[in-house]
Amino acid sequence: GTGCLVKAVETAAEREAFIVGKPNRYMFDCVASEFDIDPARTIMVGDRLDTDILMGNTCGLTTLLTLTGVTTLEEVKGHEESDCPARQSLVPDYYVDSIADILPALQD
Repeated sequence: GTGCLVKAVETAAEREAFIVGKPNRYMFDCVASEFDIDPARTIMVGDRLDTDILMGNTCGLTTLLTLTGVTTLEEVKGHEESDCPARQSLVPDYYVDSIADILPALQD
């Protein structure tokens, strides 16, 4: 991520940055206001729990994790078994080993 760079700019500017990227819902709200998006029919696909999946869950979207990024299935299971609401918000609805695994479903 760019957290270190953002912190440096915040320090130099003596102001706190307003984050518009994932997992902040600002980006989704902008897209949803421009296009007719039904969250109940929208899926967030990503390879990171703390950005992609968290944003999808925060916005009320179905979430699909691809295990081609930094996230492991063991990490998902740890969050799933936790009683902590913050950790539960990182649990995807579905997961696949690779984005290529969903291609057959898109052809139907």
